[in-house]
Amino acid sequence: MATFAYTARKLDGSLVRGSLPAETERAALGALDRMGLFPLELTTSQGGGAAGAAGAGAPAGSVLGGGGGGLTLAQALEALGFQPRIGAETTARFARELADLSAAGVPILKGLDAVTRDPGEGGRVVWGAREGKDDARARASLRDVRRDVAQGAPLHEALARRPELFERTAISLVRAGEAGGFLDAALRRVATFAEREVALRRRVRGALTYPAALCVLSVGAVVFLLTWVVPRFSVIYEDLGGDLPVPTQILMAIGDGVRGYGWLLALLLVGGGVWLARWLGTDEGRGKLDALLLRVPALRAVVGQACVARYCRTLGTLIASGVPILQGLEIARDAAGNREFALRLQATSGSMREGAALAEPLRATRLFPPQVVEMVEVAQETGNLAEVLERAADRADEEVDHALHVLTGLLEPLLVVTVAGVVFFVVVAALLPVFSLNTLVK
Repeated sequence: MATFAYTARKLDGSLVRGSLPAETERAALGALDRMGLFPLELTTSQGGGAAGAAGAGAPAGSVLGGGGGGLTLAQALEALGFQPRIGAETTARFARELADLSAAGVPILKGLDAVTRDPGEGGRVVWGAREGKDDARARASLRDVRRDVAQGAPLHEALARRPELFERTAISLVRAGEAGGFLDAALRRVATFAEREVALRRRVRGALTYPAALCVLSVGAVVFLLTWVVPRFSVIYEDLGGDLPVPTQILMAIGDGVRGYGWLLALLLVGGGVWLARWLGTDEGRGKLDALLLRVPALRAVVGQACVARYCRTLGTLIASGVPILQGLEIARDAAGNREFALRLQATSGSMREGAALAEPLRATRLFPPQVVEMVEVAQETGNLAEVLERAADRADEEVDHALHVLTGLLEPLLVVTVAGVVFFVVVAALLPVFSLNTLVK
């Protein structure tokens, strides 16, 4: 068992130094956490020998989960500059837990202690504890947030240093809540906002699941016909001899190509997919895709209404939380989720700085339905803009559902007809020589 010397900070901000025995660094950190201490430096000596650095001078969050000398996958990705976002559902749950603790009068440091504590810590089983795939990463990020808060940083600044946890919108809400003394309400708005985003994504994903599955099964069926059924017919055709019908020749050529060069086709598809994914990851590629999504008639209704819903809900939530409207416009524009949509909204902030009402620049973008613009215009006169924007966002969500229903209603029969046409061609091309069997025999 090693002896760990530590320098830690108490909840009141004072420093304390000491030592404790523990099996591993993780165990030592757990013991300090249970003592209500936040470790700033941790050194270890095996059997009382010379002390060796075990994260000396490093933030406590950097050694959590280490236990050994190797980097975890998440730490390696973070070292390379890649920080995958934590799921919105996980973010919403932790934000709501923090909001409940804050509303109950629990100090923010103790609240962060509570939400970052592992449910199974110390071998205890907590009945009913929910554990999602991102919970461990979220707790690690919140431990870093706790470290920064314990060192005197405001909560919103500490959250801003962990971009994988909260988006810019959520950080602005927390900042407004800290400044206005309603942190619990701000955190609840963060949770509600994230939950609505999750619901929207689930509706879109659920609506497109059946067409996607049908497309995959259809491609599989066609490949099966070309690679297994057609070769058996080709043997019969060779025995019969004679000239084959043109559709049959086309079918056999396609079948031979799939069997002989299928690996090359698969390689080209994979390579093309990788290139397309990398291109879409660039500003140019993403911008062109977003512009295309807003121009295709069948997709424009879904994507456009989803952007309207995000923009209105973000702006309404920020205004209700006391964020200045010009700052809210910038944040809401980025939160829309479409670069072309955001590009068209760039002039909105400039127009409002020059004294224009919000409704006029929104009308000029031609992105918002006329009824939404009219609602905003009246709301600015009556002073209930935040409430009206929330209602507009709810209405846009309903329009997204309707547009998804229409889109899937178009996709499903289109896919069925396309697949039926391909299968019909394969069957007819395969059976045409049978119909002309007497001619081929002669």
